[in-house]
Amino acid sequence: MKKFILSAVLALLCAGSSFAADIPVLRCSYGITTHQQAFMVAMSMGEDLKDLGVWLTPVVPKEKYDLMVNGEKVARLNVIVTKSGSEATSLFAQDHLDLTVNSFPAMLSGIDRGTKIKVLGPLQADGIAMVSRNDIDVKGWDGFSAYVTAAKRPVTVGYHSPTSAPKIVFEGAMDASGFRITGDANATKTDADILMVDLKSISNAIPALVAGQVEFCVLPAPTPEVVESKKQGHIVLQLGDLPPEGQWTSFPCCCIAGTEKIIAEQPRAVKAYVDLITAVSKWCMEHKHDAAVATSNWLGVPVEIIEGAHMRFFTDVTPKWLHNASEYPDVLNRLGQLTGRLKDKKLSDVMDVVFDFSFVSVSQ
Repeated sequence: MKKFILSAVLALLCAGSSFAADIPVLRCSYGITTHQQAFMVAMSMGEDLKDLGVWLTPVVPKEKYDLMVNGEKVARLNVIVTKSGSEATSLFAQDHLDLTVNSFPAMLSGIDRGTKIKVLGPLQADGIAMVSRNDIDVKGWDGFSAYVTAAKRPVTVGYHSPTSAPKIVFEGAMDASGFRITGDANATKTDADILMVDLKSISNAIPALVAGQVEFCVLPAPTPEVVESKKQGHIVLQLGDLPPEGQWTSFPCCCIAGTEKIIAEQPRAVKAYVDLITAVSKWCMEHKHDAAVATSNWLGVPVEIIEGAHMRFFTDVTPKWLHNASEYPDVLNRLGQLTGRLKDKKLSDVMDVVFDFSFVSVSQ
């Protein structure tokens, strides 16, 4: 009898192990920015989004979720919060991450260094702004340009990550405008017009402004709107307003990315993850207020601040998105920041190296 019970228990344990083995565990990251609103809304609303056909069921809120497709569990998601795209690419390189919604230029930098990841599709466009300290009365490009020209020393501009879209778009625009940029804190006006300051994290932006460590910051939403609402600074301009006129409008920032290994080994789970982001992105655009409420609850930021950011969410690849995305390797190469696989390459030269669009819609 004891042997029978033991055999039965072992059989159940084996069956349980087999079942668990059939459900992959995906390590997924996002950052504290509304650029990644779709993933936050999916986590925040959970089974309230069942009508989309793909949703998340909370296991441990904010940490673990079951990824469901038409009522079937296809993966367990272990969720990681990253401070920046640079941190995400480091986690990819260390094999501590499978999928992310994060900075597109950060993914390019990772690929350049040989990290085996692919960009799976767009995530959003715009939602990037420059803010200044309260004691600096500057508005618009003309105001900022005049301020830099008149300054007796390099003007300090903070950024949250060396591979962030705000930094790269800003540096690209400054380079095109003829302003000299440096990262050397000992530089004088003779050496450069603008000193870029790495703040290491979005959370350090407000303290840096208040303490006078920097004069300006370039940041993703909702931080610029939060800064202004708290009267700890004000928005100078949206980065889409930078020169050359029209070049930086509807500009991509964040994307969906994953390791080559997880794409090859778990394509069904990866497709479900991308389908989730696609469906919830569309829902967010069609239900902006409800999406802002869910994001507000998630981040603890007032709804009106979430709604105040200028942003679009989408995952379909269009010629316009590709055209704008191609600016990133051009700028990074012009600034000497790509030194590996993407050095001196146009995006059109390395499409197969950078992208895997098999999980999203592509239009010609």
